[in-house]
This record gives sequence, structure tokens and C-alpha cells, in this order.
Amino acid sequence: MIVDLKKRLANLDRLTRRPDSTKPLHPATRVDPRVLATGPLGLEMVEHPAGPCYLREIRDPVQAPCWPLPDLSGFFTAPDPGDLSVQDILFLDTETTGLVGGTGTLAFLVGVAWWEKDELVTRQYFLCGPGEEGAMLESLHELAAGFRMVVTFNGSSFDLPLLKTRALLNRLRHPWDDLISWDLLVPSRRLWSRTLENCRQQSVEPETDAPRRDGRDIGGHLIPQTWFAFLQGQGEGEMERVLYHNRRDMTGMACILQDTLERARILEQDLTRVITRWTEAWALARIAEMRPDREKAMLWIHHAWGLMVEDPVVPPEGRFFQDVLRNLKRGGDWLLVENVIARAFAWGENEPWLHREAAMLYEHRLGQLDLARRHALAARDDHRLGRIVRKLERDGK
Repeated sequence: MIVDLKKRLANLDRLTRRPDSTKPLHPATRVDPRVLATGPLGLEMVEHPAGPCYLREIRDPVQAPCWPLPDLSGFFTAPDPGDLSVQDILFLDTETTGLVGGTGTLAFLVGVAWWEKDELVTRQYFLCGPGEEGAMLESLHELAAGFRMVVTFNGSSFDLPLLKTRALLNRLRHPWDDLISWDLLVPSRRLWSRTLENCRQQSVEPETDAPRRDGRDIGGHLIPQTWFAFLQGQGEGEMERVLYHNRRDMTGMACILQDTLERARILEQDLTRVITRWTEAWALARIAEMRPDREKAMLWIHHAWGLMVEDPVVPPEGRFFQDVLRNLKRGGDWLLVENVIARAFAWGENEPWLHREAAMLYEHRLGQLDLARRHALAARDDHRLGRIVRKLERDGK
């Protein structure tokens, strides 16, 4: 056990040690930098005081968002950024040697992107080998100093902690310490979790104006082994697909952010006519309720209910009926509440919570104690059932 731990520590030290320029790394652990510039990768070596950096920049026609920002409370968990401008936003995505994270995982490709007018500029930092990340991390820190916000997709739980770990191992400052973090996974789940099977970035992108991914892309699970093969002198073309994948993640994130901002404006301006799917109107109602803005929540839940009744393509679920009833009860429209409960039963919802809602409605609001008793019995609510029975006995029924 002690020997095994010593081996692991030795391997970790070898991976994180800065290379001696007089002693070239073993061919199996470092690719010839000339291959990076002359092949399809098109990477340029840039001298940095901490060592060489290998990078490339690409520009994509992605329109910058309109300013000023709408109210984004309820969409993100990060604090209000105040007077943020489009020039303050930096996107980040990493390609790594593993998906678990931890000290043994390297970010061999780090992509960052920012807007310049209506172009998205993507810069990609690439590692020739495990021991050359110090210069990349320092260069990233210098770049990040010019921005106020870093935007990721699931970066709060993976990309940012990983880069922090790599910076600590290199005895460097974390590049993103001073930046506000927006994680696009949060609004993606709040906007589309009721529409999509999952909220992975590639699943969310078709809901936005993101360009379609084509055959040049590569599956994320293949990326770590592609880099290791590249270090052995194999798969240059496959590595180009990895860089393309990273670039597409940048444009995809920019489009998801654009769409999130647009939906925030729709919610802010009460543009219910723009939303034609009841699941999306429901999502906006939930966000309004989180703020909390009960008036907007009521407006959007009414819109969601109307759309669902007209065209229930996606079968409604219990959470939807719970949200509708909670908001409608605040408005006191008891006949509409009764209609929602009846439709919920008709659509197959037969849980105790719904019978309990019906029992409360008929006992306290509509005065139909026979119906209240029936639903209290179905809800197995003995306390309520006993009270209703006593009322019926008192009334001689």
C-alpha cells in the first residue's frame, strides 16, 4: 500500500513538474510542436515568460446580445452583476483526460471565447504534453483579468474546480477567482427540463439558434483517448475534431445565453403571445414565482393552462397541476380551480394530494360536503374526514 502511494505521488510529480528545456520529454509524453503548426490543427506557438503557449483563434458570426440586460433573477443562481456589458463576458470550456476530475485529471485543451461586435472570438490553448500547463494557466489568468464574468455549461461542478486544482498544483493563482460565474446548466434546467429528455448542452442547443453539429464533431467520451493517442503520434485528424468540438461548444453556449436573455425579456415584458408551448409558459411561470412575482406567475400559469388545454401533446404531470392550483388559489377563482382538478382526474392523475386539494375546495370554498367527504376518504386524510363527517351530522345529512 505504501509503495503504491509512493508511485502515485511520483507520477503526480512527473505530470505537474515544469519541463527542463535542456532535456526533451520522452516522445510518448510530448508531441513535436512543429506538428501543431503545419497540420490541420493550425496552432501557433506564442512565447510567454512562463514558457511556450500553443493556441489558435477562430471567429464565428454569432450576434452579440442586446443591451441592457433584462431582469435575470430566477434564471441564474449567481448574484446580480450590476452594470455588466457584453465586453465583460468570457466563455470557458475544457477538454480533459477524464470526466471524473481530481488531481490526476488534466485540461489539455482550454477554450475561451468573447464577443467583438457581432463575432464570437474563440481562443484555444493546447498542451503538447502533461508538464507544460503552467504557461497556459498564467496566460489564462492574464486574459481573465480583462473580464468580469465567466460563462460555462456545467462548469461550476467541473471546469472551474478542475482549473483551480491545476493552478494550485502549479503553485499559481486560480484564473477565475475574481470573476462572477454564470452556469448555463441552471437556466437550461429551469427552461427546458419539462420539454427535453435531458439538459445536456447538445440537447439544449436545438432549442436555440445554435448551428447544427455536423460529422466533424466527436463524442465527448472519445476525447481523452484521442489526446493520448495524439501524444503517441497517432490520430492528428481526430485531434482536429476535438478542437472543432470545443469550438462548437463555445458557439453553442453563446446561443444558449442569447436565448436565455431573450426569454428573460419575454417574461419581463409579458409577451405571452410569443410562447406557444405550454411547457415553456409553465417554465416562465415557475421562474416568476421564484423571484417572487405572483402577478407574473399568475399570468404565465394561466397562459400555460390555456395552451395545454388546447393542445395537450405532451401528457401533463402532477407537478404541473400542483403549480397551476397553487397559483390559481391565490387568485380565488374557485370555479376554475374546480375545472383544473376535474381535468387532472380525467387525465389520469389520481394521487392522494389531488384528492386532498379537492376535499379542501369542496369543504371550505364550494360548500359541497358530500364531495369533500368522498375526496377526503380517497386522500386517506382521517383528520379532515372526521371533521367533514361531524359537519354533515350537525347539518342532519
